[in-house]
Amino acid sequence: MKIPLDMGEPLNQPVLRRDWGLFGALTFCFAFGFAVYGGIFQNFIREVLHVSPSQLGVLESLRELPGLLTAPIAGTLVAFAEPRLAGLALLVCALGIGATGMANAYWTLVAISVFWSVGFHLWSSVSPSITLALAGGREGGRHLGRMSAIGSIAVLLALGSARLFKSYLSYQSLFFIAGAMIAAAGVLAFLLSAHAASGRRQPIILRREYSLYYILTFLEGCRRQIFSTFASYVLILVYNTPVQTMLSLAFVNAALGVVAAPTVGRWIDRFGDRRMLTLYYILIAGVFAGYATFKDVRLLYLLFVIDSVLFAFSMGITVFLNRIVQKGDLTPSLAMGTTMNHVAAVIMPVLGGTLWKTMNDYRIPFWIGFGVVFLSLLAVQRIPSPHRSLLTAEQMHDSVR
Repeated sequence: MKIPLDMGEPLNQPVLRRDWGLFGALTFCFAFGFAVYGGIFQNFIREVLHVSPSQLGVLESLRELPGLLTAPIAGTLVAFAEPRLAGLALLVCALGIGATGMANAYWTLVAISVFWSVGFHLWSSVSPSITLALAGGREGGRHLGRMSAIGSIAVLLALGSARLFKSYLSYQSLFFIAGAMIAAAGVLAFLLSAHAASGRRQPIILRREYSLYYILTFLEGCRRQIFSTFASYVLILVYNTPVQTMLSLAFVNAALGVVAAPTVGRWIDRFGDRRMLTLYYILIAGVFAGYATFKDVRLLYLLFVIDSVLFAFSMGITVFLNRIVQKGDLTPSLAMGTTMNHVAAVIMPVLGGTLWKTMNDYRIPFWIGFGVVFLSLLAVQRIPSPHRSLLTAEQMHDSVR
């Protein structure tokens, strides 16, 4: 089977299998390393650096600042094909993650976090573009879900390893292992062929016809940042949940993600992005309301897991963009979406942390999140049906090859 590409060269099956294998391996390495980091980070800052909720909010906001610069940075590096850009981004991320354990003061931690965040956000915007380029415009949801499942398998192994060796290894050693795995992912990215790139792309894009995508990514940034910042911290600070339990919860999340991500990806392809995103926000509204009202920590554990499983539905936003995007616009549009997402990510942690501290009530950020989800639900109803898309099927196929 031959798959035509923008550069005018046919891509045969052996080359395609090689690129998929490399991309799957680097996805695994990155997810493994970042899972080790994420599994121990909040306990590290609480136990070693004694970070308060308001400090956590400031840290999260500053760490998300590079997300605002994703579009201009990606535009500046437009001469780099996506695989090379991914490799560079992953190496920057690896260096910062590996150095996190050496932070002995709050502002040192902030500086290290902002540094690795630059690479992380570039990788986050390039990764789905590589996936869709390799997919050749077919079954984008399924392929995105498959890569997410590989990441979930890596997270399972990473969290199991972190839980097993936490008693024997220091935080510094675990952060170093995390950085080494992400560095390995960066090396693998440089080995991808030019066929993993989407072809010539625009430097920076801000188009009116993509405004709904920007709105959805902004609102998703608000809702995701609230939950990812404060949900686990509530469990640790308010309910004194130990690191072993947090690692166990993350392990369960990853185990369910192995099944949920590819399944949801297929559902998005079959039933459409609009229907799946509508279901997503209805269910997520219940999660936020539950977190703000339930007092039983066991129910909060359940909601923590449910949120992680439901996050797979957010792939529908990327699939929606892929359905309407013009040729050459995919990667810069994803980068602009990351920037829009992080306008919210910079604001919400500080706002939520400040309100928590001022009103002495951890439930406030979650009620804000509930309101954001309601707005997202309204916005999703404006997604056009497939037959009303801005592009024809042939144009959509060409745009992601």
